[in-house]
Amino acid sequence: MEIEKRQEISEDEISGLWKDLVGETGFKHSKPERLKKKALTVRVDSSAWLQELTLRKHPLLKGLKRALGKDRICEIHFKIGEF
Repeated sequence: MEIEKRQEISEDEISGLWKDLVGETGFKHSKPERLKKKALTVRVDSSAWLQELTLRKHPLLKGLKRALGKDRICEIHFKIGEF
């Protein structure tokens, strides 16, 4: 899934892309919150999923850069909480 190279990226587009990257199970346990200053904040529902996604951070970031463009994202921040 590639996102058009326009100014704003909708929450739905980011959510759909995230779901494609982490799969159905990963999506049940994590939700992207916002893309701000080239950093995507993702909320996870447990420390286990925080660890899992942290271990997968580099491939996930690579997929996001491929879809969004290298100049649109450079970091992913994970935090635990309800969504």
